Amino acid sequence: MKQNRWILLSVAWFVAINLRAGSIAVSPILPLIKADLALSYAQTGLLFAVPTLLMAVFGLPGGMLADSLGLTLILAGTALRAATSGFLALTIWTAVLGAGMGIANPGLTRMVKNRFSDMPGTATGIFTSGFITGATAASWLTIPYLLSWTGSWRGTFIVWSGFALLALLAWQILAKEDKTSGGGRPDLSGIWRDKTVWKLNIIFLSMNLSFYAIASWIPTYYQELGKSLEYGALILTTFLITGLPSSLVVPYLTDRISGKKWGLIISCLTFLPTIFVLMFFPLAAPFALAAVMGITSTGIFALSFVLPLYYVDASKVGSVAGMNLLVGYGGSFIGPFTLGLVHDLTGSFVAGWLIVVAILAVLMAVAWSLPKKTY
Repeated sequence: MKQNRWILLSVAWFVAINLRAGSIAVSPILPLIKADLALSYAQTGLLFAVPTLLMAVFGLPGGMLADSLGLTLILAGTALRAATSGFLALTIWTAVLGAGMGIANPGLTRMVKNRFSDMPGTATGIFTSGFITGATAASWLTIPYLLSWTGSWRGTFIVWSGFALLALLAWQILAKEDKTSGGGRPDLSGIWRDKTVWKLNIIFLSMNLSFYAIASWIPTYYQELGKSLEYGALILTTFLITGLPSSLVVPYLTDRISGKKWGLIISCLTFLPTIFVLMFFPLAAPFALAAVMGITSTGIFALSFVLPLYYVDASKVGSVAGMNLLVGYGGSFIGPFTLGLVHDLTGSFVAGWLIVVAILAVLMAVAWSLPKKTY
């Protein structure tokens, strides 16, 4: 029913919020979880990394499964994390959350295809803004409000599970037609040996490695520098929220210059020095630093989705995008875990930030090597 499609798009936006809030909400309270369950830094980093891995694994089959299944797993994973008393159970339910995110994600794209064939770009832009909104809300609300209201890190998960329940109910009621329309089997033939495709995979993987490494540990990093949990969460919120306009403006500008890779290279050149500032002068102007990091990293993130449209034949774009998600999100879980492990071994985050520098250098080099030819 076309007269209801804007209501459905609003629900999709709310669903998108839940596809990020449940995982990002862990970051501000990682120190509390670590202390309560006596976890190592590596174990703590794994809690943030697991959802991205499961999202990659279940993203492709998610196109052929019911969206309501994904939302149900998000609800279960978020709620049951509050009842855990040990690392293994917490990891299992975090994995369930990640699987739900992977399964539910394709349903939003199917909804746009079914209901907004006349304006797919506008509709996609609206619901994808929910991803950033969800991440920002989780970072901003968890410590000063949800933790204060509920009295524990477990209580914050209960609140987020309430939002997941609302999203599930709304999607069940308004998206019955969309949830049964399978996404089909992705066609991956002929792209696995394409050098340009693998360059795009490496770019997306490098972006996710650096982004999730920073997003997972920056509140803990500032706590170790003597700041409060609230302060660290606000730094993370600044990092996330400043990316919202960048996700729209950077691809827009890149589409209007002849060298499609230059937007990516310029963003990397801006992003790279901020990591050195984070290492050696983290308290000089932390909110300005977080803002620059957010603007540049989100610009790279947005371009990672746009570049296949420039460098891949139209008949292969869908398959390449799926491959990007599999490789990019599948490998991005390494970032938070590696930084946690390095901290266990060295006693600080400095060596971990150097790893992020190396990752961004690789990203920039690969971007530079992209071919001149575009489609």
